[in-house]
Amino acid sequence: MRFSERIFSVLVFCLLMPTISAAEIWPQFRGATGSGISTEKNLPAKWSQDQGVFWSAALPGRANSSPAITANRIDITTKTNDDSLWVISFDRESGQEFRRVKVGSGSLSAPGPRNLWVHRHNAATPSPIADNQNIWAFFGTGLLVCLDAKSGEIQWKRDLVKDYGPYNITFGMGSTPRLWGDLLFVTCITKGPSYVVAFDKRSGKEVWKVNRKLPAHKDGADAYSTPTIFQNGTRTELLVSGSEHVNSYDPQTGKQLWIAGGLDIPSPFGRIIAAPVADSQTVIATSGNPGGGGLGYIKAFKQGLTGDLTKSGLLWKYDVATPDSSTPLILNGKLYMVSQNGIATCVDLKNGNPLWKKRMKGEYFSALVAGDGKVYFLNTDGLCTVISPETGNVIAENQLPGTFYSTPAISEGVLYLRAFDRLYAIKGK
Repeated sequence: MRFSERIFSVLVFCLLMPTISAAEIWPQFRGATGSGISTEKNLPAKWSQDQGVFWSAALPGRANSSPAITANRIDITTKTNDDSLWVISFDRESGQEFRRVKVGSGSLSAPGPRNLWVHRHNAATPSPIADNQNIWAFFGTGLLVCLDAKSGEIQWKRDLVKDYGPYNITFGMGSTPRLWGDLLFVTCITKGPSYVVAFDKRSGKEVWKVNRKLPAHKDGADAYSTPTIFQNGTRTELLVSGSEHVNSYDPQTGKQLWIAGGLDIPSPFGRIIAAPVADSQTVIATSGNPGGGGLGYIKAFKQGLTGDLTKSGLLWKYDVATPDSSTPLILNGKLYMVSQNGIATCVDLKNGNPLWKKRMKGEYFSALVAGDGKVYFLNTDGLCTVISPETGNVIAENQLPGTFYSTPAISEGVLYLRAFDRLYAIKGK
C-alpha cells in the first residue's frame, strides 16, 4: 500500500488497522460511511444456487440485519423463536461458523398492526458493526452491546429503553447505528423519545445526546433510517433523516450544522425508512412511499450551508416511482433508486431529470449497492438484477432461494447476500 493510501485509510476509516485497505472490508451497513459504493474490481455479475456461490451458511432463527465484514471475520445478528438475540461469527474464507453468543432476549415492541410487519421484521433488523477488536450490535428491544472480537465476551451493555424511555414507533425500532472513529451513533426517532446519541465505542459511556423532537404528523414522527457519514471537504457531518426532516450534526459535539424540512406526505403512514445519501455538493433525502402508493418523493439539498435549508437549500424534487424502504445510491453524478413495486430509475443529480427507467421483477426493500460498473438490485424473493449504471441495461439476473430484506455487503471481490435464515458468499471470476 502506498503511503498516501495508508494515510487516507487511517483518516477515513480510523477504526481499522492501517494495514487493511478500505476496499477489503465492509464493517457496517452499506460500508464504512453508508455510501453503498465499493471501489473494488472483478465483482460478481452472474451466479445461481449451483454456480458462483463461494459458500453458504445456515443461520438460526431469522432476521434482516446485514453482515459486517472485517479482515478475517463476518459477524451477523439474528433472533430465534424463543426470543433469544444472538451475535454469530464466521470465518470469511471458509464460511465456517466459529462462535455463537447469546447477548440478550426479548421481542419487538410495536403498537402497529402485527400482521403488517411480523412476517418481515423483528428485533434483529438493525445491522451489526465490527472492527478487528470489537463487535457492536443493536436490537429493537433497546439492547446495545459490545463484544470482544477475539473472545466473544461481552465488554459492555446498555438498555436504551431503560436509559432514555420506551419506543413509541408503529412498527418497532429498526434503525441501525453508525460507527465513526471512537464514537457509536444511535438515532431514536419516534412519537415518544426522539434523539441522537453518541457513545464511546470502548466503554459505552454517553459522550453527547441531543433532542430531535421535530413537528410531524401521526406516523410521520417515526423513522427507521440509519445515519450516514459525509465528508464535506474538511468537515465531517453526521446526516440524520426522519420526522419529516433531514439534518446534519457535528459528530464530535452533536452541534446541529443545518436542517431541512418539508419531507411530509399526505398520508398518516408517512414514516421515513431510507437513509440520507450525499456527494460533495448534494444531500438526498427520501420521503416515505408506503406500499408504493405514489406519495413519496426525493428532495435534493445544497451541501456546505448552515441554518434552515428548507427553502433556500432546495435544489430539486422528484416524485415518480420513488423508494419506500430502499436507500438510493449516488454514483458518478447520478442518483439510482428503486420503488417497492420494482421501478428502477436513474436521475441526473444536478437537476433531477430522469435519464432512464426500467421495470424490475418483484418487491424491493434492500438498499442499493454498487461497484465495478454494476448496481445490484436485490428483491425479496432472492432475484438480484445487475444493472449497468450508465445505460440501465441488464447485465444479469441471478436467483437464489430464500427471503431477502437485508442489504448486500461487498468485500474482497465477494458479494454477501443474507436471506432470513442463510448467508451467501458470491465470488467473481
